Amino acid sequence: MATLVLTAVGTAIGGPIGGAIGAIIGQQFDQNILFKPQGREGPRLQELAVQTSSYGSQIPRIFGRMRVAGTVVWATDLKETRNREGGGKGQPSTTIYSYSACFAVALSSRRIQGIGRIWADGKIFRGVAGDFKTATRFTFYAGSEDQPVDGLMASAEAYGGTPAYRGLALAVFEDMDLTEYGNRIPSLTFEVIADDGSVSIAEIISDLSGDRIVLPASEALVGYAAGSEDRHAALRSLSDSIPLSFSSDPVAIDRIEAEARLVADPATGSTIDGDFVRVAGRQEIAPPEQRSASISATPRQLSVRYYDPARDYQSGIQSAFRPGAGRISLARNFPATMAVNDARALAVDGLWSAYDERSTLQVSVALGSRPYRPGLLLKFAAFEGLWRIRQCEIGRGFVQLSLTRASSNKYLSPIDSEQGRNLPDPDRLAGSTRLVLVDLPFAIDAPAAVSDSARLYAAAAGDVGWRNAQLFASGPDGAPGAYIGQIAAPTIMGTTLGTLAPASPALIDQVNSIDVEMRNPAMTLAYANDSQLLAGNNIAAIGGEVIQFAEAMSLGNGQYRLARLIRGLGGTEAEITRHSANEDFILLDAASMLEIAPAAYFVFSPTTVFALGRDDLAPMPASTASPGRALMPWSPVHPTWNFMDNGDLAIGWTRRSRAGTIWSDHVEVPLAEEVEKYRVELSASDGSVAPVFQESAVPLIIVSVAEIDPFFINNISNISARIFQVGAHGLSEALVFEIPL
Repeated sequence: MATLVLTAVGTAIGGPIGGAIGAIIGQQFDQNILFKPQGREGPRLQELAVQTSSYGSQIPRIFGRMRVAGTVVWATDLKETRNREGGGKGQPSTTIYSYSACFAVALSSRRIQGIGRIWADGKIFRGVAGDFKTATRFTFYAGSEDQPVDGLMASAEAYGGTPAYRGLALAVFEDMDLTEYGNRIPSLTFEVIADDGSVSIAEIISDLSGDRIVLPASEALVGYAAGSEDRHAALRSLSDSIPLSFSSDPVAIDRIEAEARLVADPATGSTIDGDFVRVAGRQEIAPPEQRSASISATPRQLSVRYYDPARDYQSGIQSAFRPGAGRISLARNFPATMAVNDARALAVDGLWSAYDERSTLQVSVALGSRPYRPGLLLKFAAFEGLWRIRQCEIGRGFVQLSLTRASSNKYLSPIDSEQGRNLPDPDRLAGSTRLVLVDLPFAIDAPAAVSDSARLYAAAAGDVGWRNAQLFASGPDGAPGAYIGQIAAPTIMGTTLGTLAPASPALIDQVNSIDVEMRNPAMTLAYANDSQLLAGNNIAAIGGEVIQFAEAMSLGNGQYRLARLIRGLGGTEAEITRHSANEDFILLDAASMLEIAPAAYFVFSPTTVFALGRDDLAPMPASTASPGRALMPWSPVHPTWNFMDNGDLAIGWTRRSRAGTIWSDHVEVPLAEEVEKYRVELSASDGSVAPVFQESAVPLIIVSVAEIDPFFINNISNISARIFQVGAHGLSEALVFEIPL
């Protein structure tokens, strides 16, 4: 008696996927022809989501489009770079350490077409346009059998000892900047594009079986990751979620055919007419017997975990529930990319297929010309429904069949499902860098302290995707020279849409407002109450004036109207009357601005700095005419004058100090200059009288009658007065007022 035993592997499936691939697989079918002994299971979702570098890690075969982590197959030690910042004019210097890495990641043991997006620690690292958000050099190898040795690897390894990793798709990174990732190699995941569009399950099976398994046209998956030590394990891994069932081709023993498992057409199947065999030869045959397992022994819940392409390939779960008895719950990890409705249908069909196939049938039929082999559908007049042959035992004059009830689509209907929504990391281009130099009268992080050096700051930003820029001083030839630092984050900045009108620096400006357009729509401004203003919030530079704003009303399209202003902060009241249209607006923030060390430029001389961002085709320059405002004395305030009994003119004023933001003794602000000294100029507006010049070491001068008389003789109605405080580096802005005669 010849016996061929083919036993089912996997469980029921269905829907758009299961309808394409079903039939019966024999666990004991000729393992020496197609299958080897079972090995390690293939990749699961958790394995595909975490980047590894362990010896012996599997490199999956990628089909369609998948998001995978890959395996680090080569890496060098971290490269350390030291940059010294500061240190000019007796100031201590700071050594900044940065790190980069060179490494290669294996993505697929099957040739692929390309790589789309790349995520680093879950955030976009390479966008759809192929732009990298962090500085790196990148090389891609598709995994062909003739791909060359990577030049970076060859330069780091011994000559002739560098593998080409042929047959492996590789992503090679050179000098990847690790600053944004805590000076470590981040966890990278890659959008691997292995095929044009989706890939059919028939193609996947054909590839894994070495073209020995033939399936009809089948439904397709967006992507799939197959990996195991051998073909048997790879197919078995796939069958955990999609029951891959195969039967042998009776013509060629080394060929396998698959048949549809779900029955869409009730008329499908061969009808057996005639009586069942009861006696063959002298052997009495058992009568037909139908059995049904307990409902409680079948799953009541089935969950399928998969990758959702609508959610940046994040894992999703779809579950199906069956009413009635039972407590069994099954969970299947399916390393495939598929639509949410397909995943839901897969869970529903699998659950009800298991319910249907709890019914079994044992019959014996006459041996004739009709071929009986596992996978065929049969109808019996005595038994309702369709039955699929699971096992054949051929005897003398009869065939004993073991069958299970065929799963049908009677439970199926279109299922609309929802996986939920996530807010993915935006993939936006950086754009060109906008660099602005701001010469401030104080240090942003210490505005009350006296500055003994210039305070030149660099502010930079770009489009929404802009992250940082490297800064370089101007060399002797006017080209970018020495590296001076990095702007680590975009500065909130924009351009004024009008001209800011003059106002008193002694009062809150409740009359004027100014509209500003931000550098990109992602930049926002906020309101500030009185307490927040006193705490230093909303300090900004418009042109040369430093202001604070309490109100920031959004006008849409990245535009804001600033109102309730505090004007002329930090001794910049002279700039109140010097505004023009289209000035730079810079929100002063030490975290997003770089203070340039005085050693990188010459104080009170034209200065140029270059910025180079990730998307800049060339370094972007910015210039300022005479940096060093923090070293200049502040102008005096509160002038007074009176004519004495003898006709002399007494002029007084109040001294201000660069250290005057702290009134420590409540009597007089501390002197920030080397000596106290003032210069006074008296003149006629029409120039008809020779000007009067005086210097004083105290905030008071006496102008004699002889010096005043020429103004009376020429009928001058008002004397124009200008008072400067003298500092080590020059004069302050003038205190200007008129003295009526």
